[in-house]
Amino acid sequence: MKYLRLFFGVLALMLVMSSCEKEADHSIRIKNEVTETITGITIGSVSYGDVPSGSTTEYKPVEEGEHTLSGGGGSLEGTVTVTGKGTHRWTLVIPSSGEVEVIEDE
Repeated sequence: MKYLRLFFGVLALMLVMSSCEKEADHSIRIKNEVTETITGITIGSVSYGDVPSGSTTEYKPVEEGEHTLSGGGGSLEGTVTVTGKGTHRWTLVIPSSGEVEVIEDE
């Protein structure tokens, strides 16, 4: 009987802890800081289309993991890695310097 109570106690604790763990939820937007429109931007299978100079797209959901970044007829290439538990929002900034960076938004 003692082991049965212990078993159900551990089972209840595991259920409570697993229900508190949030599933990963990631969203990325693109900010274009170059002087021209960048065409056909994609991150993995997510398409952002053409992003005009000085504009920022809406957030779009992206799965956790490593994704191919492409656009601009081949002028924009690379990989983007998205990780973390819970909800995360990211901005991929394309500056005029060409050094693309991914910033986690607050």
